Amino acid sequence: MDGNGYRPVAAAAACCLGLALALAALPASAAVLDENDTTRLAGINDAIQTFENDVSAALHDVPSGDAEQIESYAYVELNLEAAHERLNTIFMLVALSVYMESVSDQLLAANIMHAELLPQSKNYLSEKMAAIASMAAAHPTSKAFAAYSTRASTILADRAIPLLDELYRRTGEPGP
Repeated sequence: MDGNGYRPVAAAAACCLGLALALAALPASAAVLDENDTTRLAGINDAIQTFENDVSAALHDVPSGDAEQIESYAYVELNLEAAHERLNTIFMLVALSVYMESVSDQLLAANIMHAELLPQSKNYLSEKMAAIASMAAAHPTSKAFAAYSTRASTILADRAIPLLDELYRRTGEPGP
């Protein structure tokens, strides 16, 4: 410092310039997410919650001495809960992004979703769907587990994963 404080001012200016350049390097995707996205995610979450409730109700009807059946129903329920939790995380980030006033905050949220959360979540949901399908394969004569596999595919493969793909594409699109 030279007595007039010029070095700290220069350092602060350099820091601000660096931050501005870093934000400019993020995908320019502010405001690409909207309330329609939260509504779609909420619909998927509601479908999963209903599915979880149905599996839980079926689990209560399994005789208490049938440990293998109890374990199988619980396995399906736990995989649904895990998928639901993951989608809730995405829902929260999308909802926050929609209501953020700062463009830099919107860009940061979009970058986190694009770089970290969405690709891993797509794989995670695929794993949960495969785990539920494995119960149908392990119980080939069970209409309930076959229906669970189909229902998981309908919710996760047909609705959730395509939405994650869409959000991934939109959060990575270059801005104007």
